[in-house]
Amino acid sequence: MGSDNIHSKKKKDTIHNYWALILDTISSKEEFKISELKHTLEVKTYSLNDSSIVRNLSQNGEQTYLDHSHKMISDLILLTDSIVDKMQIDRATFENSLIPEFYAECNLLTTEIDSTNANTVYLNSSLGVPDTGNIWTVWYSIKIKNNRIGNLEINKADYVGM
Repeated sequence: MGSDNIHSKKKKDTIHNYWALILDTISSKEEFKISELKHTLEVKTYSLNDSSIVRNLSQNGEQTYLDHSHKMISDLILLTDSIVDKMQIDRATFENSLIPEFYAECNLLTTEIDSTNANTVYLNSSLGVPDTGNIWTVWYSIKIKNNRIGNLEINKADYVGM
């Protein structure tokens, strides 16, 4: 009688960690004039509650550990007497300006208006990997023309902290 080798493949459970929903909406406004017409650019940053950013935090041979966080977005709303135009920004807006390894795990953290000059609005957005200090900032501008938000032009992206 030959020896029978019995191999057991024990399936390991997957651990899912879901980050708490960020309930705060962060808002700011900047007023400026273009050809004597008052404009207001409002920025609202909030969570989508979608658990769409998933990081695999397991090490080789360990139980699968998935970390889920919610996508953050910023709405840029251009106002005169009423809403004139709107643009939505999320991490995908900056994909080509960030290194792929960082982009795969990052989320939008903040969007802020830096300044205005004539019909150009200068902004910055910070992106980070949840539960780390790995943060990048992207500086960019948009031009307001005919009461419309123009294309976003990225001026610089840089690593700001770990």
